[in-house]
Amino acid sequence: MPELDIEMLPKISLPTVYVGKRPERSIRHKENQIKAGIIFLMVIAILFLHYFPLPEKAYFHAVYQMLFYLSLILGGLWFGFKGALSFCGALFILFSPYLITHWEGFTIGDFDKILEGLLFAASAIILGLLVERERREHQARLEAERLAAIGKLVSEIAHDMKTPLMAIGGFCSQVARALNADDPNQKKLGFIIQETSRLESMVKEMLDFGRPLQLQLSRRSLNEILLESMEVSNHAAKEAGVELETRLAPSLPEMSLDVGRMKQVFLNLIENAIQASPAGEKVQVRSTPGKKAVVVEVADSGCGISAENGDSVFRPFFTTKKEGTGLGLAIVKKIVQAHRGGIRFQPNPDKGVTFIVSLPL
Repeated sequence: MPELDIEMLPKISLPTVYVGKRPERSIRHKENQIKAGIIFLMVIAILFLHYFPLPEKAYFHAVYQMLFYLSLILGGLWFGFKGALSFCGALFILFSPYLITHWEGFTIGDFDKILEGLLFAASAIILGLLVERERREHQARLEAERLAAIGKLVSEIAHDMKTPLMAIGGFCSQVARALNADDPNQKKLGFIIQETSRLESMVKEMLDFGRPLQLQLSRRSLNEILLESMEVSNHAAKEAGVELETRLAPSLPEMSLDVGRMKQVFLNLIENAIQASPAGEKVQVRSTPGKKAVVVEVADSGCGISAENGDSVFRPFFTTKKEGTGLGLAIVKKIVQAHRGGIRFQPNPDKGVTFIVSLPL
């Protein structure tokens, strides 16, 4: 049997999920273009009838004017608040010449037209606000259902993987201890143990994502948790040639936190920032007190996050790295939300991005 060359074996990792421009987003964009085109053509047709009326059809102006409001309602219904506002402004500009040429000196009829226009514009804007709120709630429900389904599936897979991986790692460690230090098989066993350990850490991440969080809350200073997390990350920062810099508020109130989970959040964010930053650059960790929340910022000096990946950063299994599960930031978001907080990111003025964690007092 030929000798197995370990170096020729590919590294074992879960499939990397790279999310680019999703097809459904492109379809939605085309649908919005068609809807906007319909409203535009409707407005142009009504304007033509207004500006070039047939003499015997002059009384139809009242009907044409009502059709304008239909376009406003469609704008709010299809495009939300911004759509309703945009179409209101566009219609006011396009219809102004007709109003000016038919102005009668602010008579009761003119005043009635103004009130009627304001009423329909307000109705369209309110409809747009209600539509946007309903869309957000619907999206939140879909996201919760999707994450619950993914979490259940991931948990089942990870549970089935955990036992055989532990057995493989344990038996290989026993065999390695029984062999002499100069045995040529030590290198192969070391490789197996190393890769098994890496897979076990992946399985742990998958289990953390799939399980419901049960927080063990205690009163603790957030600055202390940050400093302990940075101390753990110091070794990785030195190896990468990256400097860790702190700008912590001198006096932060104690908060009810799950210390272990919050360390997991900050360790993940700091290590991601270290990996994103080139050697010789800095990673800044800042804390700022607010009236209702404490804000923690972790800023890197990397190449940033592209616009097409911005919506996918916190999605499970999304990653641009060659290794990893893509669950790190998804777990971070889950922990922060369990503390009734929020997490987001924003690009830095010069380079890199800053992840911002907000925790309510």
